[in-house]
This record gives sequence, structure tokens and C-alpha cells, in this order.
Amino acid sequence: MRPFDTLLRRALPLCVSALLIVPMARAADDVSEKDKDKVTDLQGVKVRASTAPQATVATKTDAPLIEVPQSVSVVSREDLTLRNVQSLSEALNYTAGTASNATGTDQRYDWPTIRGFDAGSFGIYQDGLRSQPGGLSLRIEPYLIESVAVLKGPSSVLYGQSNPGGLIDVTSKMPTTESLHEVGIQLGNYAQRQLRTDHGGRLDDAGHWSYRLTAIGFDDDTQIDHTYNRRLAIAPAITYAPDDNTSVTLLTNYQRDLTNSLYPFLPAQGTVLFNPNGKLSTSLYTGDTNWDSYRRTQSAVGYKIDHRVDDVWSFHLNGRVARQTTSWRQLYGSGPLFPDYSTFNRYAMDNDSQTNSYLMDNRVTANFATGPVQHAVLMGLDVSQTHSSQSESDGLGNPLSAYAPEYNLPMAPLGTPGFRNRQSLKQTGVYAQDQLKFGGGWVALLGVRRDWTSMGGLDQIADAASRQVDSKTTGRVGLVYQTSWGLAPYVSWSTSFLPNSGFDYLGRGFLPTTGRQIEGGVKYQPVNVDAFVTVSAFEIHEGNVLVTDALHPGFSRAAGEVRSRGAELEGVANLTDGLKLRAAYTYTDAETTRSSVVSDIGKPPGTVPMHMASLWADYTVHEGVARGLGFGGGVRRVGESYGGTYHPDVTTDATRDFNVPAYTLVDAVLRYEMPSVSLALNVNNLLDKHFVSVCYGELGCSWGNRRTAMASATYRW
Repeated sequence: MRPFDTLLRRALPLCVSALLIVPMARAADDVSEKDKDKVTDLQGVKVRASTAPQATVATKTDAPLIEVPQSVSVVSREDLTLRNVQSLSEALNYTAGTASNATGTDQRYDWPTIRGFDAGSFGIYQDGLRSQPGGLSLRIEPYLIESVAVLKGPSSVLYGQSNPGGLIDVTSKMPTTESLHEVGIQLGNYAQRQLRTDHGGRLDDAGHWSYRLTAIGFDDDTQIDHTYNRRLAIAPAITYAPDDNTSVTLLTNYQRDLTNSLYPFLPAQGTVLFNPNGKLSTSLYTGDTNWDSYRRTQSAVGYKIDHRVDDVWSFHLNGRVARQTTSWRQLYGSGPLFPDYSTFNRYAMDNDSQTNSYLMDNRVTANFATGPVQHAVLMGLDVSQTHSSQSESDGLGNPLSAYAPEYNLPMAPLGTPGFRNRQSLKQTGVYAQDQLKFGGGWVALLGVRRDWTSMGGLDQIADAASRQVDSKTTGRVGLVYQTSWGLAPYVSWSTSFLPNSGFDYLGRGFLPTTGRQIEGGVKYQPVNVDAFVTVSAFEIHEGNVLVTDALHPGFSRAAGEVRSRGAELEGVANLTDGLKLRAAYTYTDAETTRSSVVSDIGKPPGTVPMHMASLWADYTVHEGVARGLGFGGGVRRVGESYGGTYHPDVTTDATRDFNVPAYTLVDAVLRYEMPSVSLALNVNNLLDKHFVSVCYGELGCSWGNRRTAMASATYRW
């Protein structure tokens, strides 16, 4: 039996038992209002302690997640602060169904996967609106957000074009009428230096006007030699609420990133595979300090308007205008190793891009009854437009010896851009949903949506224009039965679509990629206990995937199919006033079931591990001389994943498949809370495990993050 299977057989019953015996451990407690958050006064610092997840991502309404026939995970602000999360990928480390290792130590992007499918290109949202329209990548600063919600499975019925694995929605920090002021500093290894501040409160005595101002700046080195990572981000927001039925919020943000930690991918031979020269260094830099740089500026202005007309009708308006500019130069490795098993070719690129987008989502809700049936009806219209331009020059750079690297060598100029283009992406969607409650515990969810999309492009060098128009109807049907003692079994069916850009050999536009899922599971929220558990099983089919046209080299066909099936377990619980647990297990079996490349059939479509498991525990002392002391830790197990193919003998063309080994990481936190000051020490990868997080073929392996330690001090008033 493999060690990981043994670990799972031992760990899973313990995790399930710890979460399900909570009712017996706390049966004597009489909590009459289970859905209300408990608040603990810790020497003047109020800590929210409720585990009941709240998020609108699943229905765009305030329906409790136990009534939603789909799996949803929520990472709260408390969790983000406790673990000192530095990226969206880190926020998902203890979340079932997600893999957040797809970019290794690359500092530019967050590129998670959900249930085996990419969520980085079209699946990251902020405040209910797509964060990166058109698939262009941003990186969201976690200090500026209040929570992270993950909706698993197809979500086109509410959000339009998307991959079938699901989406991630982050909620910005909003203005508050309660006075809030904090200033913090963080220092860590790799010369990490960070300053941050967060302020909020009323602007007038009546509380009609309130504000929020959050900002952060950092200047870090990284584990890769000769690299740095810098950021400045600020997010002012203001709300006008003339009465309890109306609120208007203006949200703005500005973020500037500067880094040269790019494309940190190394040969498989020397990381996960044998190399006669030995193991490669975890700090090896494959770029060039005189060339590599990445500058990105992103800014946005958004609004959020909510108005309750009466006991039945409410409307909600949400919109954002955003702009991103990027200037990017890098050297990156490509091709197999030379016969010395050390040297590889590098290619140079110089890219400039600019993106402007406008997004709007307007919806109306109505709550009413028809006889014994209660209805929560949602009707909406959303529109998004993205216009981008891009110019890139490419050329052959200098080879690099991985075991004896030399930098800052002369390089031939790249010359004129190899491509210069403009692109536009437009989407208009109308949707309707009805959540029906009937029969003393039954909840049905019905939804349908129609989308119209348009993609246009202009190749400015060839002076060639293209345009592609698609339309698609998607839906969702689900049923939940909620018992009086907190158990809620459910089943659902949902679909998705994503337009494919480009044309086939005959000049025809590709059909959109489509997805469909069947999911069943059980949610459990004990009546008198602060806990929430979800167990789910799913099967997703994705069709019209672009694959190589075997009869016409250089062209593609929308004829591929991918199937992903699996199971997930996730639970959070407050076992006592001071002890909190979070446990997760993920099983994902994803494979290509149809492709023109016969060797791809039966293989995973990406780099998703089949097994992942995690457990986090945290304890806070509330009484005695140690009052305010807290400590916690977590264990993350990531199973083996597919790495691609490599040349066992670099002097021949023969290739062989290889896998990325499994790994286990330990994280820890020690903190002390005083009336106005918080001190904390967070350590990720406590045991300094050397591991490879991901591979994309023989020259696409990235070391994972080694041990990072961050000490922080925060002053609040």
C-alpha cells in the first residue's frame, strides 16, 4: 500500500470524527440563535468566531449556503489574517476542490484550478464581477479583501462564459459605520518588508456617510537569486446610506507591481528526475538581471447600489471600469537539455499590453408566496466589454548552464515586433432564477440564462481583421432537503460554456467549449454547535475542447473531451471557545477522453493532483495569565500529479511520461493579542521541505516555496 493511501485511511476517519462528534462535545450548550455570529471580547479585541459560511456567490441572493444545492467554500477575513495570507493562491491552501500550485514561485499571477479545470483565466471575480475580463491576468492583493468564496462546478447560469470547474469571488473591504483603525508592519526572511494600514468609520454623526481606506506596500526579495517583488496598493471606498433601505457605495483601487521573478521553470532532470550533475538549486535564476522585468499597473472605479423597495421587491446595481497596463521582458528556457544535461536554450521576449474593461450587473429580486410555496425570484442583466492591445518581439537568447550559470552576457537585439494586435470581447447575458421552499424542508433551485458573445481581432502587421459571434443557453436545477436537526442532502445539475477564439482549416469559427455537471452531497450544520460540514461527489464533462488537427498541421479542431469526477470533504468547527478546526480532503480523477492526439487520451488535461488533504487547528487562551496567547498549525498533503514528457536520452527523440512526486508541508503560527497591539509569527513550510510544486513538461518544473517566516506587529485604535 502506498504511504499516501495509508495516510488517508488514517487521517480521514479522524477528520470526519472530529467534525461530526461536535454535537456530543457541546450538547450541554444551549444556543438559541445558531446562525448569529458569536463574538469574543479578547482584551479589547473582538474576534468573530462563527463558522457558518456566508456568501452571495452561489445565488446572488442572501440565501444561506446550506440551502444551496452546490458545494461552496468560504475563507473569512479572520482566516486570512490568522494565516497571514500573502496571495489568493495561499488563501486556498486549506480549501477542498482547489489546487493553487500552478505557477510555482512565479510572483505575477494567481492561477488556481477547481475540480481539475483552470480557474485563473476566466474564473476569478471581485465583488461579483469578473476580475480579469478576456482571460487577462491580474493579481489581487489579499489585504484589500474581506473574504474569498469558491463556487464549485459550472456557474454560467449566473455569470456567463466560464470554465466548468467553478469560480472564485473575492469581496472587497467595505465602508463601515464602526470606527476601525490599524497600522501594521511585517518583517521576514528573504528581506521581506511590509507596511499596511486600514481605516474606516462614520463621516457624519448620523452615520449616513461612511468610508474605508486600506493600503499596503512591500519590498521583498524571493528565494530565487537576483529577484525581487514590490507592490503598492490602495483602496479607498465611500458609502452613502440615507436610510435602512438604500445604500450607494463607490469602490476604487490602484495597484502597482514591479518584479523580475518570472517563469521560474527548470529542467525535470535535476528537479524531479535524475540528472548526472546532481540536484538543481532551489534558488537557481534562469533569467538575466539586465533583461528581466515585469511592470504592471491596474486601477478600477466601481459602484454598488442596493435599494429595498418594499417587502417584496429589491434591486441591486453593480459595475466597474478597470484599466491595466503591463510592460514585460524576460528570458525563458525552452527545448530539451543539451547532451551535457546542464545547458538549455533560452528565448527572449519583450511584451507591452494595455486593457480597458467595463462590467455591469443589474438585478432585481422578489420574495413572495404562492399558496404554500415561498419564492425568492432573481432576474438580471449583465454586460461586459473588454478592449486590449498587445505588441511583442521575440528572439533567441543566450543558452544557460543550469549548474554553472553566467549572467549579463551580450544578446542580439530582438528587432521589430513579431505581432501587434488589438482585441475586443463583449458579452451580454440575461438570467432568471427561482428558489422555492415548500413541504416543510424542501428547497428547489431553478435557473436559466441566455448569453450573446462577440470576439473581434485586428492583426495590425498583416492588416487582417476577424470577428466571431456566439450565443448559448445554460441552466441549473437543484434540490435540497433540510432537516430540523441540521442535515441537508442535495443534488444538482448545471452547465457552462466558454467561447473558443480562432478558426479551423476551413476558416470556420470554433464552437464554444461546453460543460455539464451532476453533483450530489450532504451539508451539515448542527443546531446547537458552531460547525459546518460539506461532503460532495461530482462528475463533470467538458466538450468541444480545442485539439490539434492531425490532418492539417498548424490548425485546431473543437473536438476534444475531458471528464473529471471526484469527491470532496470540508468542515470547519469551533470545538470550544478557543479551539478551531478546518479539515479538507479532495479526490479528483480528471482525464482526456477524446483527442486527435492519441497519446493524450487517458491522461490528465493538466497538473492536478488526484489526492489532496489538509488539516488546520488553532487555539486561543481566553483566561488566566496567558490570556491573549494563541497558537496554531496546519498540515497539507498534495498527492502525485502528471508532469508531462521528457527525453530520457537527450541525444534521441524518444520520450517518456513522468510524474511530480507528492509532498507534505507543515505551517505554524504563534500570536499574542493585547488591547491595542497584536504580535504574530507565521511560518509556512516549517520543516523547509524541498519540493517541486508543478511541471509542464521537461523544461517546465518549478520548485515550491521554501520556508518563509513573517513577524508582524499591528496597532489598533
